[in-house]
Amino acid sequence: MIIRAMTVSAAVFAMAACSGIATLSDADRIAAYKSQAGLTASAVDAAGRLHGVVVTRRYQDRFLVDGKDVYRDVEYGWDYEQGTAVFRVFDTDGNLLVSETRPNESVSLAPEERARVEALVRGYPDLAAAVNQPGDVTFWAGGFVYRSKDDRYCGEGSRCVRAIVSKDGGYTEVAHAVVDLMRDRVVYPFYKPAGDPVADTSKKTGKQL
Repeated sequence: MIIRAMTVSAAVFAMAACSGIATLSDADRIAAYKSQAGLTASAVDAAGRLHGVVVTRRYQDRFLVDGKDVYRDVEYGWDYEQGTAVFRVFDTDGNLLVSETRPNESVSLAPEERARVEALVRGYPDLAAAVNQPGDVTFWAGGFVYRSKDDRYCGEGSRCVRAIVSKDGGYTEVAHAVVDLMRDRVVYPFYKPAGDPVADTSKKTGKQL
């Protein structure tokens, strides 16, 4: 016994609500998390979309098992098939001992997730010219996981990440966008933290940061 452990689209939702169905099936709910409907695609290779469980943190720790201290490998990650954080514990031979889904937790980004955020922003049609300009343009994608319960894109099951792009050593903001890695899309290309997000749309007037 282990005594201690270190811890559909919008239309589908609308149909469920109108028909009086209280909950969606797991398959419909996950389809909604991944829906790209109405969102502009970035000019990137679709094969780069993330799948499966992406490990974001892994370390070794001691656990008390049957009165003895033993080493276990602890792993946190994000499951792109289920739209949830995961926690897993393995023995030192790689055998899975504990596996938990943690829907309400946000985990930090893995290197491949940061790389995908940057690729999607660089390839987004209305941002490409600004973020790919010559000079010291810097992406700040790590540590800015964003979730809001009632947000149309960044609610339950989302893997939204704020991507802040700057130049001049970080003093001049070039762009501030939100990418949902579950959808593999830029969902808010012109994000405004102080107010309502500006959704992905081809009808924009002026520069909004």
